[in-house]
Amino acid sequence: MRTAAIVRRTLADHRGITISMALVGLGMAVLDLAIFPAYSKQLKDFQVPSALEGFMGEAPIWTPEGFLNAEFFSWIPALYIIAGVIAATAVVAGEEGNGTLDLLLAQPVRRWQLLAAKGAGITIGVTLAVLAALPGFAIAKTWVAFDLGMWRITEATLFTLPLIWIFVAFGLWASAALPTRGAAGIVTTGTIVVTYFFNLVGATVSWLGPTQKLSPFYWGDAAPVLIHGFDWLRAGGLFAVAAAIAGLALWSFERRDISSGGKDWNLLALFKRSP
Repeated sequence: MRTAAIVRRTLADHRGITISMALVGLGMAVLDLAIFPAYSKQLKDFQVPSALEGFMGEAPIWTPEGFLNAEFFSWIPALYIIAGVIAATAVVAGEEGNGTLDLLLAQPVRRWQLLAAKGAGITIGVTLAVLAALPGFAIAKTWVAFDLGMWRITEATLFTLPLIWIFVAFGLWASAALPTRGAAGIVTTGTIVVTYFFNLVGATVSWLGPTQKLSPFYWGDAAPVLIHGFDWLRAGGLFAVAAAIAGLALWSFERRDISSGGKDWNLLALFKRSP
């Protein structure tokens, strides 16, 4: 079984959620720009509570940058993350629970190649869903007075990708390292909630500000990109973290005891090479 065929099959298996997320992103892009002219006038005199100023970003909410951050980039990436995690946690633990992992591994493909191909398929699908928002922005800008260039919107959209890839990679690791898909889902979802909470609380409570830097959501915030442009240093750091977690997932899968079906799972088993 060629790895390219596994990638294509993975994309096909998850095409439903990919298309759904793509349509949501495209639709929200059109809607947010369409309502901006009406909302910007109402929001110009709106006083943002001091507790929320840090969370709203540098730009006022009535500006194109501030409005797009508040109505799109502050929450849409979380949907893509959830979609990616749902798919990623099914890669190993889900296949094993369904009794299909042995059949896959019986094919002429090594463990790391199987996981890498499935992970690549999921990552490509999520990436395509994210990029689907760009045509929505471009279409809406043809009739909406929105004083923010398409290039800057594209930069902000692309900047969200490494953040999403981090959690996809984490879902792959959880699926490869934990005994069941349920356990992988709980650990991954818990990590998303905790890190998002760190970023939210750190932005709204001044003395808890340092907790923000423990969260990838802080480093992957697209709000500064809408104002200052693409931040290559932050994006590169996030990509490096995603690659490291993906490498950990491959390492964990190589050491997973498939024969036990997860029933006799224990943490020390990860440090023993699987036959």
